[in-house]
Amino acid sequence: MRHRTTHPADASAGSYHHPQPRGTRKRKKRPRIELNHGMVATAGCCFFLGCVVSTIVLLCFLRRPHDVSPFWQQKVNLAQHLQRQQQEQRNGLATEKLHLAEKCPSYGCPIYPVEMSNLNSTSKDSLIVSSNHIMITHMSNRKPPVNQDRIIMIPSFAAENSKIDDNNNFFIGLFDGHDDQGHEIASYASTQIPAQIASKLHHQDKSPTPNEMAPIITETFRNVDANAPFIGGGCTAMTVIKIGSTLYLANTGDSTQFIAIYHPPSTLVEEKSSHNERYIHNMTRPTSEQLNLQGSISIHHQNKLHKANFPEEKSRIENLGGRIHIPPKHPMGSRVIARSTTHHEDVGLAMSRSIGDREWTAVGVIPDPDVQVVDLEKFWNTNNIRTKDSKVFVVLGSDGLFDTRRVEFVAKHLAYGFFESFKSDGETAEQMLTVGKKLVNMASPIKSEFYRDDISFVAKVVAF
Repeated sequence: MRHRTTHPADASAGSYHHPQPRGTRKRKKRPRIELNHGMVATAGCCFFLGCVVSTIVLLCFLRRPHDVSPFWQQKVNLAQHLQRQQQEQRNGLATEKLHLAEKCPSYGCPIYPVEMSNLNSTSKDSLIVSSNHIMITHMSNRKPPVNQDRIIMIPSFAAENSKIDDNNNFFIGLFDGHDDQGHEIASYASTQIPAQIASKLHHQDKSPTPNEMAPIITETFRNVDANAPFIGGGCTAMTVIKIGSTLYLANTGDSTQFIAIYHPPSTLVEEKSSHNERYIHNMTRPTSEQLNLQGSISIHHQNKLHKANFPEEKSRIENLGGRIHIPPKHPMGSRVIARSTTHHEDVGLAMSRSIGDREWTAVGVIPDPDVQVVDLEKFWNTNNIRTKDSKVFVVLGSDGLFDTRRVEFVAKHLAYGFFESFKSDGETAEQMLTVGKKLVNMASPIKSEFYRDDISFVAKVVAF
């Protein structure tokens, strides 16, 4: 049994009686060690910190790769680090493309345009413009502000996990939305159409024949229309697909696409080139100046617009009980009338074919595209492309552009930027951006208070 001890202060006060120890030998008292709370706390903190550091070091050692030394054994070579950093900077573009590829779908990396009002001097270094392609979109002045156009370009389009050679293949799509949620349907179609076409080509061992490819495109448009979200909106759909030596142009709605051939002159006159350069950079409206393209342009395979006043479209819609309003003085302004469950009133649709317009499907508005198949070998030979050193490019544009400007006007401006405006490598993209802005400027109303629709277009030189 242990004896009860007391605090020294209590002992000196005589509060307790200390019994004498047993035995005849008198024990020598040991000095008592005084411990205060500060010392105890300090010791505890040191012990805790030691445990934490030991645990971190142990985890670092256990989790490191077997071929990497612990951090306390690594030697940093500053010269090698700087050299590696410089090399990474030189390979910045390649690294960026590699990172994009890691995030891209298996059928290719999509490129999307930048709103024109957000373009600046650094935009020439982006992927939206180069010496052989340009993508421009400009939001309308409607309230609330929203751009309902969507453009997508996939430079190396290939079927998912297929054996089709993707060299020089591409996919281009333009989708013009309408009604309150048209931009959402346009976004849906712009991602689903290339993905589903690639999926359908999954088992192809070689480039599909036109008899195989055209039905694939039509089936895809129909499927995207059937599965589009029913949220009060729809869109046009237009694609240009190059696979091997064949070009497929598909259109549903009232946007415009065509193939243009640029025939170069024997020589370029410097005086005319100087005039064109001043014209392109002059954004003042109105202007009496015109572009004087020194070469010539021919238009091929321009699509037919899907309007309800055309006999074939009108007959289909009326046979299904649909109503059509055709203005006598402006028949191209015809409308397909249907009861809108979103607006709870009759609404007129400006085209006879579209994607996502569920109420109008019941009265004959269909998603089926017109598909044009262009054999590039035959096209090159028929138009003497090689012997005349001519150039070929495709153009897709929304009605915001082509309702105000003719196809020849647009084609001439693009041809000037691609083939007659000779610049150094660093200035070519910047010059093409200026040409694109000039086209938007010339398609816009002179007075800013007048309504301006979304204006979007994409053009690409076709190599074969």
